[in-house]
Amino acid sequence: MTVWWTSDTHFSHANIIEYCNRPFRDVQEMNEALIEKWNSTVAADDVVFHLGDLALGHDIGRQIALTAELHGDKRLVRGNHDRIAESFAGRRNAAGFSRMYEDAGWIILPEQFEHSIGAHRVLVCHFPYIGDSKDHDRYLTYRPVDKGLPIIHGHVHNEFVERGRQFNVGVDVRQYAPVGESVILRWLEGLISKSEIE
Repeated sequence: MTVWWTSDTHFSHANIIEYCNRPFRDVQEMNEALIEKWNSTVAADDVVFHLGDLALGHDIGRQIALTAELHGDKRLVRGNHDRIAESFAGRRNAAGFSRMYEDAGWIILPEQFEHSIGAHRVLVCHFPYIGDSKDHDRYLTYRPVDKGLPIIHGHVHNEFVERGRQFNVGVDVRQYAPVGESVILRWLEGLISKSEIE
């Protein structure tokens, strides 16, 4: 069993192709590529943490149902585009939407929490401490407080891969596939080595 991390798949979101320069002609090609890359990476008994912004689109029930095809024990940390997130604009009928995610095989996790990767404590959230995919930091009310822990996050798309103690698992900087926890562990160990040198 391997643990994987990802974020910001934006299944069925046509505009994300242009916003993030994704190399797909249309939503269908993007959805198919994301599913193929996920399923060729993740085994049925693996665990995947998805750090938000799973799917968008007019028929959101159909877009969420599409993610039932994804392999693994799937755990969702809600992002600002997920209909069940506190930060989702116009949030209504959260219970009904929760059932849609659960029916597609998702376990819904808190929007931020502490977690262990190897011997390291990290914070997990859709949002980083600082940084955004726009020219200013949005959703300040929902951002975690920086108390010194490294943070595993999404939200920033292709703005940065890692920045200080922030590790972006978003598909736009991870070849459109989940990233193995072993990669994050090496990064965490590198952070400790750097702090010892300084």
